[in-house]
Amino acid sequence: MRKAIQILGILLFISAGQLFSQETLPPYHWANSYLEYLKVRGYLPELSLINRPFQRPEVARLLLKIDWDRLAANPKDQRLVKTLYREFAGEIAREKQTDGELGALLQKALKFLHIDLNDLGIQPEQPSFKIGSFGEGMLDYSDETGNSLGRFHAHSQVGFYYKNKITFYNNFRIFNRADSDYIGKKFRGMFGFTEQGFLSYNNPWLQAKIGRDFLQIGPGRTGQLLISDNSRPFDMYYIRIGKRVIQFSFWGMSLDRRRIPSTSADSAFGGQYASRYLNGHRISVNIKNKYSFGVSEVVVYGSVNRNFELAFINPFTFYHNITTNGPDNESNSFVSLDWDLYPIKDWEIYGEFLIDDFQVDKKTPGDLEPNELGFLGGVEWSNPLGLKGGLFSVEYVQVRNRTYNAPVHDWEKFLHRNKVIGYALGNNLERLRFSLAHWVHSDLRVTLIGDLVRQGEGSVKGIFNTDFLNFTVEQGYNEPFPFGVVQRRWLFGAKLFYNPNQWVNISAEINTNSFNNYRHLEGFSHNRVTARLSAWVQWDKIVKLARF
Repeated sequence: MRKAIQILGILLFISAGQLFSQETLPPYHWANSYLEYLKVRGYLPELSLINRPFQRPEVARLLLKIDWDRLAANPKDQRLVKTLYREFAGEIAREKQTDGELGALLQKALKFLHIDLNDLGIQPEQPSFKIGSFGEGMLDYSDETGNSLGRFHAHSQVGFYYKNKITFYNNFRIFNRADSDYIGKKFRGMFGFTEQGFLSYNNPWLQAKIGRDFLQIGPGRTGQLLISDNSRPFDMYYIRIGKRVIQFSFWGMSLDRRRIPSTSADSAFGGQYASRYLNGHRISVNIKNKYSFGVSEVVVYGSVNRNFELAFINPFTFYHNITTNGPDNESNSFVSLDWDLYPIKDWEIYGEFLIDDFQVDKKTPGDLEPNELGFLGGVEWSNPLGLKGGLFSVEYVQVRNRTYNAPVHDWEKFLHRNKVIGYALGNNLERLRFSLAHWVHSDLRVTLIGDLVRQGEGSVKGIFNTDFLNFTVEQGYNEPFPFGVVQRRWLFGAKLFYNPNQWVNISAEINTNSFNNYRHLEGFSHNRVTARLSAWVQWDKIVKLARF
């Protein structure tokens, strides 16, 4: 007991000043594509694609519950499952501790997959301590410059686990290249930040965490409309209540502070920094593991020296009503509806609908502001036309002009550390993407991709266009979509993913890009070929601790 407490104290000291959460699977982790495929195939019916990112213990539990009789008829799918058993061996071992039935299921799985405990490296049934690292090195090439560009990101991992109920986890990221809008300092040619740092408690009815972690809402594959995989992880508290059929969750986040432009409506505060916050609540329903629906509401607010608002922390209110009734609760609120349906075997139909602002009255020129909405819809078809190990996907996205932006207060823009919290490409766009992936072998996947993006001028970071104020209610106001000079990009490409063992995987891709009205210059065409070669390496070790 004393030894375990000492080690935990050391871990807490290492992350002093950081926030803490239950270990989750990062959105960029290679295992996500395996899980999405197996979900459409029907092997993981309880896995929720509308509530992500996935928790590693949750994945382990569902892997133990796979229908082995159905899997027996599909050798290729068996090998994919076996790969995941190796990746989640530590979590599977801890699940075995908490439930005697799961222990029996594990023995059945090991027999079916022809592996044993030593192959998986499963540890004894005791509290455990994890150390490790993972990272990816990439070599990018573009014929536009004729140069290759090397990138890498490396992560250190430290974790403490007790029966998949109490989790401490820290993931520190180091990388050599940053985007032009990156907020952070460079030291000796390197960048770094704590990507995840968390402490959580989890049981079948409750998850409570405080810390820095990822959050995604919605089933979209190219991104999500409300809270997406594009955003940096959030410093937050997060509570989830409920089980598989119905879940209610609420959270509060501290966003990065933004410098107030001297030219904005808040010029009196020009040059100062505004504190910013995001609160949200959500209810999701699962009907027979075939039909899932979720409704969410979030609110962004802030100002100079402003703190969390208790009215927005309250999860049982409607944020829009609080803002409307004021008198000093100005904010930017969003509502979203998402769904994930499996009407017949091997088919998935999913979507999201986002409301940023919707005009009801037509009394003043301000009421002529076009509605700020987003829509995402997609279909996935596994084993299409009898192609075993195949997955055909189509997704359409539309985000209207001005969505995620703010008409008055810069601090209400839907941004976190200069990244859009919602859909990665921002607003004023539509996108159609289709792909055909084929697991040639459990270790090898080939994907063909087609991607069309039409995007107008402006951005979430830019000014909020108010052309509609130049018209009277009698005149009305209409604008084309997308708005402004529209850049059109066609991308055709191919990707290869090779996973020879549990420690390494290799990816390669090549794309051709054809642009019209390139960079929103009327009549300017541009063509480009890009390529990327990358290698992912991971290592971790789980060490048993003295029994409590």
